[in-house]
Formats: sequence, C-alpha cells, structure tokens
Amino acid sequence: MTENTHDVKRTLEQLGAEHLPAILGLIEEIVVEGAPAGSSLPEMTSYHMSTGGKRLRALLPLAVAESLGRPARDLVPFGAACELLHNATLVHDDLQDGDTIRRDQPTIWVKYGEARAINLGDAMLYYTLMLVDALDAPVETRHRASNRVLKETLRVIDGQEREFLLKELGDPSPEDYIRMVEGKTSGLFSLPISGAAEICGADDAILDALAEASRHLGVVFQIQDDLLDLFGDKGRGQSGSDLGEGKISMLVVHALTHASPERAAWLRALLEAPREELTPEHVSDAIALFESTGAVDAAFAEIDRRCDAALGAPALAAAPGLRDLLGGLADVFLAPVREVRAAE
Repeated sequence: MTENTHDVKRTLEQLGAEHLPAILGLIEEIVVEGAPAGSSLPEMTSYHMSTGGKRLRALLPLAVAESLGRPARDLVPFGAACELLHNATLVHDDLQDGDTIRRDQPTIWVKYGEARAINLGDAMLYYTLMLVDALDAPVETRHRASNRVLKETLRVIDGQEREFLLKELGDPSPEDYIRMVEGKTSGLFSLPISGAAEICGADDAILDALAEASRHLGVVFQIQDDLLDLFGDKGRGQSGSDLGEGKISMLVVHALTHASPERAAWLRALLEAPREELTPEHVSDAIALFESTGAVDAAFAEIDRRCDAALGAPALAAAPGLRDLLGGLADVFLAPVREVRAAE
C-alpha cells in the first residue's frame, strides 16, 4: 500500500470509530419511527444491517466533508442515507440473482421469503429519503440532496436492468459492460462523493469533476469485485458464485471475444447452466480460460486506465484534499486483489 492508501484507510477507520454508531443508530431510529405499529420492517432491516459490510457509502460523505473543511458529523444523516440505499439495492440484487448468502449469512429472501424481501427493499428506498430529510441544512439543500438520491437511484436501477439485458446478448461488448457498471456501481459512489460535496457547497466545477471521478472509480470497484469473486473471498459461500448466477463480468466479455469458438461456446453453456450444477472444477477451468485469453491482464489494464482518469480532472488541482481522498480510495478498493496482480 502507498502512504496515501494508509492515510485514507486510517481516515475511514477513524471516521467509523467516531461516527458509525451514530449512523447506524439514526438508521434504526428512522426505520422504527417510520414504520406503522406492529410492522415487521424494523426487524428485517435490523437483520440485514447486522450482517455488516465495509460501510464505505456511510463513511465517504464524512470523508468528503472533512476534505472540504466541514465537520464530519454534519453529514451523518447523509452517510446513513447512502448506506441504507446501498443495502436496499443489495436486498433486491440478492433476490434477483438467487444469492443465498450475503456476508456469510442467509440473505433476506432466504430468511423471510421472496415477497417480503421485495417489500423490505422497497421500504428501504423510502427510508433513505427520510434520512436525507434529517439533515440539519436549509430546505433547498435538503431538496437538492433528495433530488440527487432519486436520480442516482434510478441510475442504479437502470444499471441493474442492463445487467440482465447483457445475458441476452450473444456477444456483449466491453462498451455494453461498462454502460451497465457506470449505472449500477458508479451511481452508488457518485451519490456519497458528489452528493456530499454538493451539501458542503462545492462549486459546479468540483461537482462535475467528482461525478466523473466517481464514474471511473465505480468501474474500478466493479472490476476488482469481478476478480475477487474468483481469486478471493466475497463472503458468498463459494468461489465463482458470479459464474453460477450467469453474471457477465469484464472477464467474461473479454474471454468470449478472444477465446476459440469452442471455448467461447463452453463458457456460454456454463453461464446458462443452473447454478447448482457449478463445480469447483468448472471454476478452475474458467479461471484458466480467463488467464489464457488475457482477460485478467485486460482487467488490470482497465483498472489502471480508470484510476488515472479518475484523478485527471483539472478542477481537482484546486482541491488537493479531495484528490488525495480519491487516489487513496482507489488503492483501498484494490487492496483485496493486490496479491492477484502480484502473481500475474
């Protein structure tokens, strides 16, 4: 890790130690207050939130605030909103993908049933707006923050829809994959980063630069997540779970383009097979295919390009604290797959 990585990692850890209890407490408070008497929504929300997670979306707004000279505590409600929105998408995502394990625990739809998981995910989207309204800020500021939440939520939902459409394309292109990721994943980084800066009163040039940086960082995060599914531990019960759900990752897109017709046909058949038929041998064979076609190298090359692009906006020169935060954040994202790269 670089010195900047350690600084950002330490900053997030310190912010978490100081403010995460308040963030999680506010989420619980809003959920309980907003639910009708006798509702099961607080119980289900509490279960899902208790499974943990990195809490990046909760802490990023606070880190942005400090970079702009604003007290981190002022952004606690917005951090809570970003974290709950992220988790709402996970509840729906797990159901749609058929994932039974999330953070080493049964997913909501497994524990409570499919219909109730849909209800919970929907409710969490509305709780998100209630959390934004808890900001101690002028009405106009809260209105802009709520509007940003709505737009980014629709962007994420569109990205999720594009992910399913990718499966219907015989030969999805890298551009198809990137458009999907820039919605589904980048939106959930643009909101806590650009949204927090807007609440703090950053000018339009900075907001545009942060939105562009978040677009690139979302792709970086997603590609490392694709790699982590095969070479690390995502807490989802088995290696290669993305293959089992037929997910079109960057590795898959590259391999389908560069493999022989026979091997490409084998990969398509694997992605289309029922997930319960996936074996460790299938995963090993897929990894070998990704390596032999250069998919892993291509993934890291795209990561490098996106990291450079994220930090290249001239406007960020006027906000060195934000630029350092973004650079360190990219390194934090990549820490779980650093050993994979070293082995290449």
